[in-house]
Amino acid sequence: MALPWIGGAAVVLVLGAGVVLYGAHQYRSGGDARQAEIEKRQTAIERGWQEERDRADAKHRGDVLVRQQAEAKLAQVERDRDAAFIRVDGLRKQLAARRAEASRAGGGSDGASPDWIGLFGECLSRTESLGRRLGAVGKDAAGWADQVNGLQGYIRGLRGAKP
Repeated sequence: MALPWIGGAAVVLVLGAGVVLYGAHQYRSGGDARQAEIEKRQTAIERGWQEERDRADAKHRGDVLVRQQAEAKLAQVERDRDAAFIRVDGLRKQLAARRAEASRAGGGSDGASPDWIGLFGECLSRTESLGRRLGAVGKDAAGWADQVNGLQGYIRGLRGAKP
């Protein structure tokens, strides 16, 4: 009689141990899965950080390249500006030399320089304008003289008629 109870207790004990072992195995599996998930997330975070660092480095390198290009362009513009100033100074010197040469070739104040030609042209045009105005006044003066002479003759005629 005690045997079936001992056998039943042994079966229950074996089943209980199986359940406990199965639970422990599941617990370890859950812990391993959780650990694997944590490691996977940690790897993803590290990969994200690395990508962000790489992106920042690339942006920084790009900014450095842009700055270097801007500095190179600025240096080129400054060289071009300096060359332009040198060229303008050379042209100014050439212009001053040509002006000095032209003033010597003009013969001084009596030479036929552009200023004297312009002054002569202006005087000529004013003289012609004055001549036209005097011609118009002269015609008017002749008419007035005829009128005055006619009136004087009329008055003389009236005086002569009176004794």
